[in-house]
Amino acid sequence: MALHEPTSIVLDTSVLLNFVRIDRMDLLQPLAVPLLVPEDVLAEVARPAQRAVLDAAISAGQLVVESIRAPAEVALFAELARPGRFGPGERAVMAVALTRGMAAGLQERLAAAEMRRRDKAARIIMTEDIVLCAIKTGAITVSSADGLLRDWRAHHRFASRVTTFEGMV
Repeated sequence: MALHEPTSIVLDTSVLLNFVRIDRMDLLQPLAVPLLVPEDVLAEVARPAQRAVLDAAISAGQLVVESIRAPAEVALFAELARPGRFGPGERAVMAVALTRGMAAGLQERLAAAEMRRRDKAARIIMTEDIVLCAIKTGAITVSSADGLLRDWRAHHRFASRVTTFEGMV
């Protein structure tokens, strides 16, 4: 894996739905680490078709559902609950990743900045990082990955600083 070998990645709703919307959950497999999904993230997925895709990935063992129960996680989850700042899914991802020393799959820049403020060494993995890993492992071509970027922008309100994966491999 090309993401500096995190032991596990805790995924937020936006990252998961980026792959669900284009029917490419298979692109998560080249990460080759456990992919954790907090219960609060699953609760944010309201569309039945999207939830069915996630439920299938959970049943297949591709995703592992996690609860926030440890006192440090619960305390951090509550501390991050400043009004209007972070949703429950983002708070759950940050609480699990920061207290367990795991990477966080986050797309929201404000949440990523908060993670880095709390831990300078925090690992933030964005949708583009996952696609780049898939390119490097041969799961998708650069041309196909660029097509995903165009599809996300045109049909799924996905904003990215990456305009092409050409030259990033």
